[in-house]
Amino acid sequence: MKKLFMVFVLVTMFAGILLLAGCSQSDSDLVGTWTWDEEASFVTTFNADGTGSHARTWGYGTTFTWTTSGKNIYWEYPNHPRMYTGFSITDDVLIIIMDDGTRFRYIRN
Repeated sequence: MKKLFMVFVLVTMFAGILLLAGCSQSDSDLVGTWTWDEEASFVTTFNADGTGSHARTWGYGTTFTWTTSGKNIYWEYPNHPRMYTGFSITDDVLIIIMDDGTRFRYIRN
């Protein structure tokens, strides 16, 4: 009986590890306003309804729609083809990863 219990515990732990490893970022993780840490006047907002905006505190801005899939954000800007970037979120830090490997670091407001 003790051996069967140990097998059960090990299988349960392994399943838990697989479950946690398979977790990915989701749309709700992005919702909010993020400030680019290299230029505090540049903020990006992701709304829960899939809309968003980039804005500078001195007035310039543009809108977009967005969704996520796995570790990618899919962006659609008016009159431009759909594009995607990689992303990761740890605590209140968002990293946007471009195709060429360039990374942009944002802090949640």
